[in-house]
Amino acid sequence: HTHTHTHGDGTTEADVPNNILFLTNLPENTTQMMLQVLFNQYPGFREVRQVPSRPDIAFVEYEADYQAAIAKEALNGFSISPTHNMRVAFAKK
Repeated sequence: HTHTHTHGDGTTEADVPNNILFLTNLPENTTQMMLQVLFNQYPGFREVRQVPSRPDIAFVEYEADYQAAIAKEALNGFSISPTHNMRVAFAKK
């Protein structure tokens, strides 16, 4: 039995579906355009939001959480540069 923090519905904290994805481990020179091209391949894409003070993270919004989940599965661990594998998780609600 692993000790992960669970909510009452039995889902672990990290995996509560959300229509917003949280990207981490991005290279310093990641542009909004690069991310848009990647995430726009999946239906329901709305927008990319970057955090000015933190170039290594970004948020991507989809219309529905199941659409975000498809992109998350496809792009988590994607080699966005030779030295960086992008991490994709659901944003915390």
